[in-house]
Amino acid sequence: MRNYKFAAFVMTYERSEIILSTINKLQDQTFPPQLILIVDNSHSDLTKDAIKGKEFQDVIYHQVGYNSGPAGAAYYGLKELARLGYDWIYWGDDDNPPRDEYVFEDLFTGIQKLMLSNFKLGIIGEKGGNFNAKTGRIRSLSNSELCKNQYLEVDSIPGGHSMIVNSQVVKDGILPDPDLFFGFEEFDFCLKVKKSGYKLFIDSAKWYRIRTLAKNTSTNYQWKNTNLGIDKLLKREYYTTRNLLKIYSKQHLYTSFVFLVAKSLGKMIYGFRFGIKYGRKMFELQMRALRDFIKNQYGELK
Repeated sequence: MRNYKFAAFVMTYERSEIILSTINKLQDQTFPPQLILIVDNSHSDLTKDAIKGKEFQDVIYHQVGYNSGPAGAAYYGLKELARLGYDWIYWGDDDNPPRDEYVFEDLFTGIQKLMLSNFKLGIIGEKGGNFNAKTGRIRSLSNSELCKNQYLEVDSIPGGHSMIVNSQVVKDGILPDPDLFFGFEEFDFCLKVKKSGYKLFIDSAKWYRIRTLAKNTSTNYQWKNTNLGIDKLLKREYYTTRNLLKIYSKQHLYTSFVFLVAKSLGKMIYGFRFGIKYGRKMFELQMRALRDFIKNQYGELK
């Protein structure tokens, strides 16, 4: 393995009970990061005390002082590790550690191969999708697509899938938008990276092997998900609408913007399918998302 300067940041919020396990899993990688930066959004000192009590080697801790959300934590983590001179930076969540001990080794094998090509590699990860600028939708890849090549170019890599960022991207001034707080901050970052001439790739061969193990072997299989009807995820619907409106507006994706406004209005009505209480809450949150976008009000939903 080439001698890359590799560091990781892990964002966390009031999860002192799992952060220690996540640190151990990063350090147990066959190609571990040389430094792990914990970016703590917690209000309490529980996480700080838990980490200090273990006296980890090659782990540094930063307490933000308030809840800056995943977007704010990623902004700080990328900027700080690039400033410290690392070449590649792992974007990590406290509750989504690498799925096995070979993840970083596999991804850096891909980095070595892809860096031999005549293009700028900006980001690599385990999973990703392609963006349809007309509809504003991010489409997961089918099994038939994953089988084409070991590494595939994508438009976006979601959080929790071992995203590793070329620090040159950060040095070029490309960073997450901390105002987004939560929701699609990775997507926004990926769009900006790609727009700046960098390419994003995933380890498609490994992703296909994981699907095979889960017996999702149909040629046209694509992972799909929805938050509709789940009461505890209603806030996500607010952040989705508000943040995507900002992203599409900033990126001049006007067709996607119009589709999203229509979708938001549709959710205001469709939400009542899941009951009066759920429908009223969905209506209120979608109205607020539209209003907050117009008023340029971001950050955490209070």
